[in-house]
Amino acid sequence: MKLTPLQEKLVLLLLFLVLFALETVVAQRYLTSQVPGANDFYSRWHGAKALLLEGRDPYGLDVTAEIQPVIDIDPSEVGRGGFAYPLHVIFLFWPLVYLPYDWTQAIWLVMVQWLAIGTGIALIGWKRLSLKPAAALGVLLSVLFFYPVARTILLGQFTLHVAFFLVMALWLLDRGRDEWAGVFLAATSVKPQMVIFIGPWLVLWAIGQKRWRFVAGVVAGGAVMFAAAMLLFPRWPISFMEDVQRYSQVAGGRNPLAFILETLWSGYPEPLRYLIAALLVVIMLYTWWQGWRTTGYLSDRALFWTIAVSLTITFQTGTTNQVLLVIPFFAWLLALKERRGIGVATISLLVFELGLWILFFATISGNYENPLLFLPLPFFTLAILMFQAWKDYRPASTQ
Repeated sequence: MKLTPLQEKLVLLLLFLVLFALETVVAQRYLTSQVPGANDFYSRWHGAKALLLEGRDPYGLDVTAEIQPVIDIDPSEVGRGGFAYPLHVIFLFWPLVYLPYDWTQAIWLVMVQWLAIGTGIALIGWKRLSLKPAAALGVLLSVLFFYPVARTILLGQFTLHVAFFLVMALWLLDRGRDEWAGVFLAATSVKPQMVIFIGPWLVLWAIGQKRWRFVAGVVAGGAVMFAAAMLLFPRWPISFMEDVQRYSQVAGGRNPLAFILETLWSGYPEPLRYLIAALLVVIMLYTWWQGWRTTGYLSDRALFWTIAVSLTITFQTGTTNQVLLVIPFFAWLLALKERRGIGVATISLLVFELGLWILFFATISGNYENPLLFLPLPFFTLAILMFQAWKDYRPASTQ
């Protein structure tokens, strides 16, 4: 008996739910019940639990003090390890606050893994690819094992949510579903520092293209999330800013541009970093101006420069924010396949992905990645973008 399209979708949904449940049971039995982790998620989960079950301020120092010993943070670092996210992040995991943390963590890790797969599917849709099953599986596996993606899954962080929401916004924009594209872009605000330049650029581009439904989707989506959070805890914007201010004074992390310069030139003059950062911003704004003038499509060049600059010149607390680089690297590998063939593209992908993991295992110290891991992706991204710019703008006589 041949199934109808609706029946096929229901069967696929049932298979997905069964697989999700099996993965969760295995993760709880062999991982989360033995080795609690996902510290980044635990801070949000405990804060949400304090608010939803006890009516307390999730950003309060008393709640942070309860979190710190669980995730092994020195209490003298006041404010470190607290909730520190916009309150509407709660809507991503609300039901999980009613479960024990070992089951919560297991469900969350499986959810993040499937978000990575969803990001791969959205990338395929964004570029309008029609792939055979083996090729599609290869794409999904390459996304899953991309170093920042895999590390995000292992740590249970929220950066993959931002990547998924952003790729969905790009896909829906390409398909003309502007209202929903705007809603997905608004959802990236659960971790706003990751889209500090990307969000404004997409909105400016939409205004220039008169894509008003996209702008309306951003505004409406953002307004609904803000209003829902206000209903939960009216003081949250103030508490959030206070928590972020405390966290900024004790947070670890690095400025990737500063680290690149220090690696290449020990003791470099500090003004040099600001000069290079300003130059990168100028280049980014130039690509915005070019992209503003294009009609009917979103410029990959402007998008990729914006992602690269946002991850290079701003303060980063971890390499997991670099999950956004899956977007340009996917596009570049696709272009390499079209120009040089599947063999060259596959070898390049394997060398690149394995190289990052080899560097990780060769330099890991205890439970912490080496700061050297901040370097390869931003450096390589900027190198590719600069090479493309040189190729496009060199005098015709030299081509």
